[in-house]
Amino acid sequence: MTAQVLDGLRVDGIGYCLVQAEPGPFSPWDYGIEPHSICSSNWAGYVAGFEVLGRRLYLASLSVGWAPPRRITGRDPAGDDPLGLLAVGGPQELPALNGVMPESSTGSYMAYSNVQLPLDYTGRLIGCMGDVAAPKPDDCRAFVFEAGILVDTQVVQSVF
Repeated sequence: MTAQVLDGLRVDGIGYCLVQAEPGPFSPWDYGIEPHSICSSNWAGYVAGFEVLGRRLYLASLSVGWAPPRRITGRDPAGDDPLGLLAVGGPQELPALNGVMPESSTGSYMAYSNVQLPLDYTGRLIGCMGDVAAPKPDDCRAFVFEAGILVDTQVVQSVF
């Protein structure tokens, strides 16, 4: 099975890979962004970067797998087209996210940078530093949020 790309979280300048979220802190679909699963290491079709600044949780960046619709050539555009594959006009664009438009990244990914979207998240995120497959003692933390505010941090010894 292909290992999945993990979302990231930066707290007090330290980066963590998110290994568990209860519930998920962000859904691109809530913002009109529909990611595509471009490769087997990213079934979700997106990777999010989160940051805690002044105890507030923000979406800092978002990389989205995106394959714009393609026009089929050699067919009459006025013909029957139940899937809308021949729609007049160019491919629809991804929307802005907190005023930030995506830019082309690697492969079929689009990247939103410096988003700084405050999140009203209530739940628990577990993040690990270093090797997430074999974390050392004290490498993993549970971050507890209420309405987007970090209210508690605990060392977690076992996450799997």
